Order: sequence, then structure tokens, then C-alpha cells
Amino acid sequence: ELSMPFNERSLLGLADFSHCIVVYVFDKAVWDESKMSRHPRGNKDWPEVGIFAQRAKDRPNRLGVTVCRILEVKDSTLHVTGLDAIDGTPVVDIKPWMVEFGPRGEVVQPSWSNELMKDYW
Repeated sequence: ELSMPFNERSLLGLADFSHCIVVYVFDKAVWDESKMSRHPRGNKDWPEVGIFAQRAKDRPNRLGVTVCRILEVKDSTLHVTGLDAIDGTPVVDIKPWMVEFGPRGEVVQPSWSNELMKDYW
């Protein structure tokens, strides 16, 4: 649900989109320099990678971004699915997802990331 000074007018037209981008703050995350690199999810079978080559929650900038499916927009409440945040996480921005802002060309990622994400959602 939106908090002041935002109201239902802030969400007008968002329901015409299937997805939105939610920008939020990892307010419970703790950063220290020992987290500069690690094995994703602590799995030693996957290579050690730097913080900017993974999606760990404990990040130096504490900002999170997720593309979510819009389920419902009602009054001043936005319901989504696929938000990679815990309940009560402060949201700092919401934007409609537009195909034209997606990547152009082939998307490439290492095989360990496919394995990591196969049962994520």
C-alpha cells in the first residue's frame, strides 16, 4: 500500500501493464567488506564471484530491483507476484515494465546461475 504523500492517483494507468519494476531498500541487510566475493549461496561447487556478479541480499548499496507481475491495482494498493523482498521492505520507486527497456540481443549467463535459479520461484 502506498504511503503519504502518494495516493491512488499515483497508480493510475499502471494496471494497463502486465509487469512493473519495483525498487526497494534492503533495510535489514548488513554490509561488510568480507562479502566482496563469495560462492553463490555458499555452494563450493559454484565459482567464487564478486558481489557485482551475483544477486546476494547483503549489498554495498542496499538497493534492490525486481521486475514483478502485476496482479491487481486497487485504490492505493498494488498487488504483485515475484517480488524478491521480504514483507515490510521499504519501496522507493515503482515503474511500468516496457519491453523496449529489456535487453537487446542474446542474453548470456554462466551455467551456475541457471542451476541456482531453477527452483527459485
